[in-house]
Amino acid sequence: MKLTLIITLLIGLSTTAQELTCADFKNGTFITPANEEVPLDYKIVRNGTSQVEISEDPNGILPADFQKKQYVTIEWLDDCSYRAKYDEKKMVMSDFHKLVNENNGILTEMVKIENGCFYYKSSLTINGKTDYLEGKMCLE
Repeated sequence: MKLTLIITLLIGLSTTAQELTCADFKNGTFITPANEEVPLDYKIVRNGTSQVEISEDPNGILPADFQKKQYVTIEWLDDCSYRAKYDEKKMVMSDFHKLVNENNGILTEMVKIENGCFYYKSSLTINGKTDYLEGKMCLE
């Protein structure tokens, strides 16, 4: 009986110790897999308040002028939400990048974490209209 209790406690402690939190996604290398709304995988290298987004385009579906490497600054609003804007000091800004930055960036909220991934809901509001994008970002 005592041995069973000890084993149960050890399993419980090791399971709890391995659970990821929002803080685990503030630094590191991640993959955002393609989905219905975004047809390409993205690799994201994040270091606190800055990140690089690298488009993975093995089939060459992106236009030739698309920037496959984009630089982003992150303002953490709390442990599980942040606002992202494009870093004009590190990249040539397209009209889209400028539009995002002029409208206070993209707000991303981490909705849940499971299996090494966080599921998010992002929003961008322009002229009073808000567009949403849902997806996931996984530890590489």
